[in-house]
Amino acid sequence: MFKKTLVAAAIGALSISAYAADVNVYGVIDYGMVYNHTKYEATDSDSIKEDSFTMDSGVNSATRFGLRGSEDLGNGLKVGFKLENGFSSDSGKLGEDRLFGREATVNVSGDFGTVYMGRLGTLVSDTGSVGFYGAMASAFGSGWSDNIAGHTKVMAAYTSRLDNVIAYVSPTFAGTTVYAQYAMGGDDGGDENKTNTDRYAALGAKWAGGPFEVGALVDWTNKSNAELKIGTTTLGSNDYTIEDAYTFNLAGSYDCGFAKTFLAVQYFKDASDAAGILGTTMDLVKISGFTDDDYDAVQRVFSFDGFGVHLSTQFDALGGTWKAGIGYMDGEANVNSTYAEVPSFEAKPDLKAYTASVGYEYALSKRTTLYTGMGYVQREVEFTETDSTSTKYEGKAYDFVAGLVHRF
Repeated sequence: MFKKTLVAAAIGALSISAYAADVNVYGVIDYGMVYNHTKYEATDSDSIKEDSFTMDSGVNSATRFGLRGSEDLGNGLKVGFKLENGFSSDSGKLGEDRLFGREATVNVSGDFGTVYMGRLGTLVSDTGSVGFYGAMASAFGSGWSDNIAGHTKVMAAYTSRLDNVIAYVSPTFAGTTVYAQYAMGGDDGGDENKTNTDRYAALGAKWAGGPFEVGALVDWTNKSNAELKIGTTTLGSNDYTIEDAYTFNLAGSYDCGFAKTFLAVQYFKDASDAAGILGTTMDLVKISGFTDDDYDAVQRVFSFDGFGVHLSTQFDALGGTWKAGIGYMDGEANVNSTYAEVPSFEAKPDLKAYTASVGYEYALSKRTTLYTGMGYVQREVEFTETDSTSTKYEGKAYDFVAGLVHRF
């Protein structure tokens, strides 16, 4: 009898809590089978080919588990929270080396709009509570797999989430919503707003009316001025220059009834990376002793200027939803150092990227979806050295995927 009383008391306490604050559990589990083929080649060098067939997590939709809730404070005010964990469904491993790596925020909302604080998705992304731009820029959002690409694979400076963020979302007026965001940098509580860490700010807006939706966003990265270590070499502030990064983004979509078409364009200036070129070509570039371990430093020695454009569409057919997209990026690299071990070039290295993707989703129920798709990404970097010798590095890759997503 005593045990039954304790159980009843516990259920009653949970019920009282539920009335005080609306809390729910949610999540997404995605299993995908992926065949990947990658080929790297360079002028006057042997090519490198890699093939793999794997089970991956989060191919179509990021696998996640979360808690969210809100409480009505009265007088039109609400306080809410969101704690979201990313994990690998194929292994159960913790994602991003954090308990709540996808989002950990508290928010206050009222007639003035909503203010968020914590670890949060960026405005330019399609993740979290405030990431509005990515979902309206491409039918694929930020992409499915590495090579079934959305707009991010032909654009620069894409970061999905940041620490120590303050964000504001306005009420919607005449179809228009305004967004603002500032990230203080640092992830250990000691480096916020200091010059030895990157800081980030973004301002954006979207408008929706009838079949049209238009969004614009500009963001800025105030780069760290910390010392650089490349191998055994240390570069001080006098050995390289720091230029803050800017991107200017414009996207729109039109729903004609049988299909929805998306167009996104970006101009970038002094970005730390463009279309993932640094990360995917380091194995070939390896100039002046650069290694993968030096990637963060290399990002500050080089910066990138250029533009990207992505066109995509989605439509219903054969009982499901089809998606297709193509993208192109053209840019150049700046070498921001005069140090002897950092290479110099006759002309700025030239960058190009191309993507093509197609996907299909079939809903088994409101919560469960089958998907399949294929995509191709090509990246090129061409250097003209001081002796007029030209070297071209090229990476080509494609994916075939099939899988299942379940939401709860």
